[in-house]
Amino acid sequence: MRRWKQWGSDQQGAVSIYLLLILVPIFIACGLLIDIVRWKNAERETENAVKAGVRSTLSSYSSPLQAYGLYGLVRDADDQTELFERAVDGNLSGDSEEAGNFRLIDTKLEEGTARLIPMYSLANHEVLKRQILEEMKYRAPILYGLEIRDKFQKNGLSQQISGASRFAEKAEKVEKLLEERDEKMSEAWKDFNALKEKAVNLHPFYLTNLRELNELSGRIGIHTVEEVRSTLQNAHKQLQSLRDSIRGIDMSIASLAQAGPGAAQAIAGLIQSRNALQTQADAAAQIVSEYEGLLRDLLRYAELLALLKLKSEADYAALSSLKSSFQESIKKAKKANDDLNEELGRTTGTPGGGSEAESVFASVKLIDRQELDELDSGVGGTVSLFASVRAQIQDGLLFTSQKYSSTVTALDGFLQQTQQLYAKYSPMQTEREQKRSAVNAEKREQRKKAQPVLDQVRQGLGSCSLVSGADPFEAMYNKLQGDPAVAGSQGYYQTYLKRNDKAESAQPVPDIDLKGADSAGLSAMKLFSVLGDLAIDVRDEFYVDEFAVSKFSYRTLGLEMDASGAVKGSKELSKPDTHPLTNQEVEFLLYGSHSCAGNYSMAYAEMFALRLAVSVTEELLKPSKGMLAAGSPMLVLLAAVAEGAVHAMQDMTKLIQGEQVPLSRSFGSMLTMGYKDYLRLFLLLHSREPVLLSRMQALLQLNTGTDLSSAPTYIAGTATASFRLWFMPGVLRAIGKNGFAGCEGSGNRCLITRTAHLNY
Repeated sequence: MRRWKQWGSDQQGAVSIYLLLILVPIFIACGLLIDIVRWKNAERETENAVKAGVRSTLSSYSSPLQAYGLYGLVRDADDQTELFERAVDGNLSGDSEEAGNFRLIDTKLEEGTARLIPMYSLANHEVLKRQILEEMKYRAPILYGLEIRDKFQKNGLSQQISGASRFAEKAEKVEKLLEERDEKMSEAWKDFNALKEKAVNLHPFYLTNLRELNELSGRIGIHTVEEVRSTLQNAHKQLQSLRDSIRGIDMSIASLAQAGPGAAQAIAGLIQSRNALQTQADAAAQIVSEYEGLLRDLLRYAELLALLKLKSEADYAALSSLKSSFQESIKKAKKANDDLNEELGRTTGTPGGGSEAESVFASVKLIDRQELDELDSGVGGTVSLFASVRAQIQDGLLFTSQKYSSTVTALDGFLQQTQQLYAKYSPMQTEREQKRSAVNAEKREQRKKAQPVLDQVRQGLGSCSLVSGADPFEAMYNKLQGDPAVAGSQGYYQTYLKRNDKAESAQPVPDIDLKGADSAGLSAMKLFSVLGDLAIDVRDEFYVDEFAVSKFSYRTLGLEMDASGAVKGSKELSKPDTHPLTNQEVEFLLYGSHSCAGNYSMAYAEMFALRLAVSVTEELLKPSKGMLAAGSPMLVLLAAVAEGAVHAMQDMTKLIQGEQVPLSRSFGSMLTMGYKDYLRLFLLLHSREPVLLSRMQALLQLNTGTDLSSAPTYIAGTATASFRLWFMPGVLRAIGKNGFAGCEGSGNRCLITRTAHLNY
């Protein structure tokens, strides 16, 4: 018993110790769980406070930008941070010591830890476009944009314009080939006429001289100059000797006569001798006379032959030169004729929009290639015949009667073949020339009819209705585009392009030449040949374009009327009618000129070109029969341009006054479009998104005074909050730790850092 008592006294206090060993860890675990729960609540509260701070910061968006449906921060960075800090701090529980009462969680913002990082401003094209699409997807259904396109496509007008454009393109090509062929044919015919005239002039000359040469040859026979001169010299000597003998006899007779009658017999004998000598002298004189004539004939023969040799050589060279010139021209004429025939072969049966004007291609006067080949070979043959004449003259052989006959035959053949070629081809060439002259005269007449309208359009270009000569918008354009008078000056537009790493591309200025009817018609038809190819899947593009014409001003803003005749005012919050760049912003977005006049001019020119294209298309559907019969595609087009220009000018007068005009006269008032609608169409036709968005950004900065690079739409907010741990610090110190995952220790307080991202 004593032993048990002894054992009991030895174990006193063990239970308490045992209980302590069990209960203390339980209490510590409970304390840790309490701190962990408080920590998790503090984490959630801090995260929510940071998110609330970011939302509160984004709520201070720019009112001027919001009028355009755009959202961005424009407050000073310090102000934004202060707002963020205040919002975060207001959403935390706060320090229980400062509040003077107990709080389960005493979360408070650590001073200086609130930070904002702005990102992705409205200066970024992708950000701006996303906000534009968000703004416009409820306000500008894609069906509205498609309606503009459908006005051209669903009623077939775009196909008709495309067909007329193809006709204009083919007409230009065929007319160019036709003009080239006729021009080369005229040059070749001019060379042939020169050759023919030379043949007419040469024939009598050669015929006369060859006849004389033949006569001389007949008289000369086989004699030579040396032979005749030797014979003539001997005859002269013999004649002189005889004459000397006669003079001696005469002197002897005179002496004997003085002797008296006794010398009579001697004198009679001398007289008889003298008579015999005289007979011989007369015969010698006759020989001298004959040989002198023969010598003259020989010299004339030689002279005439030398002349003919030189003349035939020079004439052959001249004829060869004319032949070469002719052959060069006819070669080009053949090439142009082949190209024309080939092009017309491709054109035949090719659909061109169903217009009757296509039949003009069948009226183009064709030239058979064989006809040109025959003319070419004929001209070569005529010159070859003269080459035979030249060869006969140049061969150095005696000019016999047989040679004379063959030479004259070749000479007559040269003239006859030339005249036959002329007689055969002259009527056809004359007809071509007359028709060409008549067509050119009619072309000049059509150009003359269209020119006053085109001159009036050109005079209207560059006008911005300024009261004074000074441009009141110059300073604004200098801000937008940079000052052209200052080298390297950059405006808002260039700045935004660079910020988006986009290169400044060429202006989408329509290539419209209004100097003459030819260029005006062709450029207008080419410009809008793409109307039939407008894409369907351009939703985003429609929205951006509609944003432009809705939020910004244009020329006829404030002039347009509703169905009741009342002026339609803009209901946009951006108030485009009050913008500093008055009634010209959409034109600037489209063309980017440095002046109001420049932007108005390009919009006016392009709008006139479209109206001209529509009017020309209408005229090509019902061309004049006389124009078609003329066989000149360009004449048909010019006639359409002359009539269409008048209608286009009348339409333009109405459009710039804010009126609606029928899309086509054939549709009447069922389908109409106004100035604003055409701007929508041009934005779609000439869309270049980087350029358009950069110009929008430049206008936004000009109108709101806000640099969009300082208007972030996406921000990241970071803040650090702390709350006091009750149990954990002692435990952590006991195990040699300062903090644990997610909670950085600072004394007996836990630091929690959270970041929130949010964008408009």
